[in-house]
Amino acid sequence: MGRKVRKTLNIDAEKLRQAREYLKLDTETEVIDRLLDDLVWERRLLEVLRSAPKSFKTFRSPLTTHPPPHLSGS
Repeated sequence: MGRKVRKTLNIDAEKLRQAREYLKLDTETEVIDRLLDDLVWERRLLEVLRSAPKSFKTFRSPLTTHPPPHLSGS
């Protein structure tokens, strides 16, 4: 685990609450840490898939099929 740093972030409070409930975590910090861990894991998975046989290269993350509104161009 890397060193901890204190940050001030502007995060949608409702999204954070929903994520905390869904993940059954006690703190907002745990939610952010968990989601960052998940993102790093997904990146590593995609790196493995890129080096996999061609038949595996059609993988698309369910996280990218419906991008958040601010990324979808809508």
